[in-house]
Amino acid sequence: MGDLLRTFLSGSWDLCLKVFVIVVPIMVVLELLEGTAPWRAMVRGWSRLVGGLGFTEETAAPTLVGFVFGLAYGGGIIVRDTKQRSLGRRQVFLMSVFLSMMHAIVEDSLVLIALGASAVWVVGFRLVWAVVVTLALGAAAAAVARRRAS
Repeated sequence: MGDLLRTFLSGSWDLCLKVFVIVVPIMVVLELLEGTAPWRAMVRGWSRLVGGLGFTEETAAPTLVGFVFGLAYGGGIIVRDTKQRSLGRRQVFLMSVFLSMMHAIVEDSLVLIALGASAVWVVGFRLVWAVVVTLALGAAAAAVARRRAS
């Protein structure tokens, strides 16, 4: 029993250390970048990529933050930007759907890859799935909105 507990604690500590070494530098770098010219260029590029999913340029920054940082930080940015920029319900819905499946793609992927997972499967499957579901639910929401309007 003692060996099992020791193995469990050692493995848990190693995993926590790997997560810390991967996540903290990413968060620090992204926090320092926000508001700079390179950050604004990334947001413009991101808005072009996600524009096909129905996102506007106003939703690009919070979606990018949630995509990289995760739902906790990205959710806070979404709430802040929703109030500051008066984002519509459709935009908030699309961001929520997309980020529910694609949040923290950098952090999660690096952690899973460090544990031995395939990068192609981790990133590729999540991306394809998120695009399909976002497009489908966006179309369904638009159809419901049209039906209610008429």
